[in-house]
Amino acid sequence: MYANKTMAKLRAGQTAVGFSMSFQCPEMVEVLGALGFDYVTFDLEHEPYDERDIVNSIRAAEVYGLTPIVRAPYDPDLFLRLLDAGAQGIHVPRVNTAEDAKRVVEAVRFHPQGTRTFYTTGRGGHYGIGVSEAEFAEASNRETLLVLQVEEVEGIRNLTQVLAVPGIDAIQFGPKDLRQSMGFPDPTKVWQVIEEALRTTTDAGKWASMVAWMGADPNSGKMARYRELGVRMITGQSPEFVIAGAQQFLRQAAAGKAPPAAR
Repeated sequence: MYANKTMAKLRAGQTAVGFSMSFQCPEMVEVLGALGFDYVTFDLEHEPYDERDIVNSIRAAEVYGLTPIVRAPYDPDLFLRLLDAGAQGIHVPRVNTAEDAKRVVEAVRFHPQGTRTFYTTGRGGHYGIGVSEAEFAEASNRETLLVLQVEEVEGIRNLTQVLAVPGIDAIQFGPKDLRQSMGFPDPTKVWQVIEEALRTTTDAGKWASMVAWMGADPNSGKMARYRELGVRMITGQSPEFVIAGAQQFLRQAAAGKAPPAAR
């Protein structure tokens, strides 16, 4: 299987920058890959995706060395099919307990870390060509990035126990759902909780992950702060890239100015 370039970067102590795709467009994946992003997350939690479409988007990611990650609610059968199709990461939202985390690890990892159904002849395993079963299992456990998302009060309360589960690579925090589960307090209170949770995550030796919105949002412009807190995975939202670029173009067109040259 392919080496996971995002994990290699994270293991080297660097920051990985990715984007979340909320619509099916392999060409957009290629464009953002050409721009130099490290990973792409296909959002199957909020958006309708056809599984075969995801495979084509995974192929597009591979062209530019992007790490293809799938975000989806806990579903071992879905995880299995997409990993066998070439996904190099699984991102599971709404993890609230150590038991939740253990179930995800078991579904994603091979023995001795988990109980993922063994299958070596999918495209994720080079169709079984030129690699032994033992090599494939070891490489898959080593190169598959597992991200758990904690986004509710219960998950924050149980964070230390979740972090103690072997086989987890990274934790992403969701400020919007967390704020909702807290009863919609002032956003500053939510960010106090998240900053403490980020410190707990990095102290436990796990990579911390956050989304950075470009628009008018409570965490706009927080990327510098993220770095200070040890966040090593920063994700942008693909629709925002299109919206921001289109709005800039419309403003410049209305003012009679030429748009900036592509770099």
